[in-house]
Amino acid sequence: MSTLRMAFAAAVILALAAPPSSHAKSGPAKPAVEPEAISALQKMGEFLRNQQNFSVQARSTTDDVLASGQKVQYGGTIDLKVRRPDRLRMDISGDRRNERIYYDGKNFTVFADRVNYFATFPAPGTLDELKSVLEKRYAFDLPLADLFYWGTERDGTNAIQRATRVGTANIEGFACDHFAFRQKDVDWELWIEQGGRPVPRKFVITTTSEKSKPQHSMVMNWDLSAKYDDSLFTFAPPATAHQIEFDTARRAGAAR
Repeated sequence: MSTLRMAFAAAVILALAAPPSSHAKSGPAKPAVEPEAISALQKMGEFLRNQQNFSVQARSTTDDVLASGQKVQYGGTIDLKVRRPDRLRMDISGDRRNERIYYDGKNFTVFADRVNYFATFPAPGTLDELKSVLEKRYAFDLPLADLFYWGTERDGTNAIQRATRVGTANIEGFACDHFAFRQKDVDWELWIEQGGRPVPRKFVITTTSEKSKPQHSMVMNWDLSAKYDDSLFTFAPPATAHQIEFDTARRAGAAR
């Protein structure tokens, strides 16, 4: 074979093996914020707000960064029980936090069983009002609460810079749609159960503004048919427990 024919054959082989040109038609580009991903958040939030009695058990892992720069991980669990519009019980257990939280429509109480201290204050009459008081007066965040506000004026949609559906996944035996979102300094992922129960099954939050990119993740198991007695939500202090005051100044300072 002549040198010219060999060069031509090599060129054909390279052309067939090469990836398609970036100028080739590949369909319309997806928007940075895909409507499907935002719609999934809104449907999830609406569905959760419509649940009157439910429980959710969650396993969490949270990264922390030592002074040396090494990243370490802590674990914990959350057991949340809700009876709308005015009952909540939350048991938090983990490597760094152990608390029992009670709300009975009249009082909100946090009991730290490791140190045997509790603090309580007269609370408003609904869960929605309670969340607002906790955030504004005490800088106290209820875990999982933000999941219920997608699809409302408080959902933070305007802060989302990118949103896309990644694909499907199996979380604890449940088929889920996997979504990825980006906000300033934060990337987060959410897995939402497919079908008629669009509950969140897993989420992962990555802090992108820090060099080590620490993550917080949670896997959730839901019971949407739970029934509870009033006594579950009412705090009865142990005889040896000590009552302290909610320190609004300390909590607000810690939040800044």
